[in-house]
Amino acid sequence: IFVSYSRTDKAAVAPLVAAFEAQGWSVWWDPEITPGDEFDKLIGAELESARAVVVVWSPASVESRWVKGEARDAADRGVLVPVRVENARLPIDVRSIHTIDLDGWAANRESPPFKALRIALEAKLKRAAEKTAAQTAKDKPPAVTVCVLPFANMSGDPEQEYFSDGITED
Repeated sequence: IFVSYSRTDKAAVAPLVAAFEAQGWSVWWDPEITPGDEFDKLIGAELESARAVVVVWSPASVESRWVKGEARDAADRGVLVPVRVENARLPIDVRSIHTIDLDGWAANRESPPFKALRIALEAKLKRAAEKTAAQTAKDKPPAVTVCVLPFANMSGDPEQEYFSDGITED
């Protein structure tokens, strides 16, 4: 799971990441970036490989070019799971996508908003796994099948029948 958010919301997003990890899910978010990393390449690679992208829409992230770009990429790939905090007004191109309101979740993994988010993520992750399995099966070379028809004794000599039968059996 790739988590997209505004850096100013890091403290508010950390409990959400911890809740995902408690579910046993692998999570990538930008604290994974270390000094010296080319962050645009790293973010691009992680975003591309993510099976689900949770975009945390807050008043700050709505203004972020990076968050908007990550959300567009995820939506285009069908892996977007948007959530809203702090009663954020969503960007116009996201308003038509069902978004889970996490204002009342209070870091409670049993809360209805988090349960709805968990169900949405499980569905995205399952579809991504099925898609990966289907692609793997598609990329697998087809099995080769050979059919051997019986050889006929065309010599006219009945004594040679054993020879054509032997070739067929081999």
